[in-house]
Amino acid sequence: MFNVIIKNGLVADGRSGELFCADVAIDGDKIAAVEPNMDPGAGAKVVDATGMVVAPGFVDPHSHSDYYLVIDPRARSKITQGVTTEIGGNCGYAAAPMGGPVLKRRAKDYKEQFGIDVGWSDLESYFNILGSNGSGVNFAALIGYNTIRGSVLGENSSQPDNHGMKSIKEMVGRGLDQGAVGMSVGIVYPPACFAKPEEFVEAFKEVAERGKVFTSHIRSEGAALLESLEEVVNVAKASGARLQVSHLKTAGKRNWRKLGEALALLESARADGVSLMADRYPYLASNTGLQVVLPDRAFDNGRANLVAMLGDRREREKFREEIIESHPEKEYWESVMVSQVVTDRNKDIEGLTVAQGADKRGKENIDFIFDLLAEENTEVEAIFFSMSEPNLDRIIKKPWVVVGSDAGARAVDGPLALGKPHPRTFGTFPRFFQEFVREKKMFTIPEAVRKTSFDTLEFFGITGRGRIERGYAADIVVFDPDTIGDTSTYTDPLSYSVGIEQVFVNGVHALKDRIPTDKLGGRVITCP
Repeated sequence: MFNVIIKNGLVADGRSGELFCADVAIDGDKIAAVEPNMDPGAGAKVVDATGMVVAPGFVDPHSHSDYYLVIDPRARSKITQGVTTEIGGNCGYAAAPMGGPVLKRRAKDYKEQFGIDVGWSDLESYFNILGSNGSGVNFAALIGYNTIRGSVLGENSSQPDNHGMKSIKEMVGRGLDQGAVGMSVGIVYPPACFAKPEEFVEAFKEVAERGKVFTSHIRSEGAALLESLEEVVNVAKASGARLQVSHLKTAGKRNWRKLGEALALLESARADGVSLMADRYPYLASNTGLQVVLPDRAFDNGRANLVAMLGDRREREKFREEIIESHPEKEYWESVMVSQVVTDRNKDIEGLTVAQGADKRGKENIDFIFDLLAEENTEVEAIFFSMSEPNLDRIIKKPWVVVGSDAGARAVDGPLALGKPHPRTFGTFPRFFQEFVREKKMFTIPEAVRKTSFDTLEFFGITGRGRIERGYAADIVVFDPDTIGDTSTYTDPLSYSVGIEQVFVNGVHALKDRIPTDKLGGRVITCP
């Protein structure tokens, strides 16, 4: 007796290199059988998958859903992509563990913006809240080094003494022991941007001792790309931790030529025994806070100090000189789009480039940026159009590069239907199959399925998922290989993907005939 039988589909099991015809039976939260021509028997729900691919649910290794799943647990933007499991806490910032000034600031921000109470400080408490609220997707967590460093030392350029380093390592160890799959760092962001490599080595030894993963948004993806990759590779070698390079790219036209050296550097490290992978989204624009155009020193002593500096004429002139040195070409600001602000006073700027916004406000580009950041208390999201399609093809073709969205779970309605988020929020995985499987034919369907499911789980040490095989978790996506694709655009991003027909999360029918059911079948995944 089975609960559900998915009949007549082409199975991509996540492991083999072939598609094969078989029915897939679900009993409770597990796959019970994978056989041709099964008799559904009495009481089983039959899902007809004729002409469809039946695959393990997609796994997003680079998610930022930590708070979003508390605000809106439906996770519709992920379910409609076929994603059944996310790994959150990337780029150094995680929901837990945290304390001190970081906890105080985030509790205030999320209460004011979304009305939620941040009623946790350690990872175990956070997991308990996720578990009690329910979630549309499975969620595994990285702890965030930036969050931990700020919690211990404050959001400033302070360097840890022996006591400070001990406190950081203790906080790291507790988070890892409470079930995190590893730890992330965003070296480009404060306060990790003030840390020296030796500090990272000490912290990531805690990760290595537990056999877990160290993920990194590197210090520079543009001018100092090669030096930044070398930095994290050396940290991985010295600490012994496995390394996942976040959203591998070459940003800025003048840096596109560096890709060959970058790939050679990473493949040399792999040949030397470093356990190393990378993730990448299938788009040519990045998305981060607009404040990244400012020099590192702007972030010393936290947000309030930065806002005060933006109001000081002399500091603004110093910032201006440094920004122009990095981006002397005026046309650069035509390639940076403001995607989300917090206050109503600047909602009309969302979807405009910096150049367009400056013109609308009657200001010079850099003055417009300073004023916008100050008015929005630095909370301005921006999209940077800076990448090369041939380079994307070369990166994503690598067998050690998996697909990740670098986006949180959102929806086209409800509390998270905000701004103009990057299209990767709604379309990453369908776009990958559309562009790289159907159109460019760079991968077969089985190869693409493995790249979007089992390879990520294997690297992060998550077992029992990522295959269409008896005894594995019933995380399943049924998609139409002829129509799968994204519909989200930079100017109209709040739009779900097409071609994803059915999604099951732990046997729960989360997407039925292309319509979200909002049944919360997801679970917290912990890694001992």
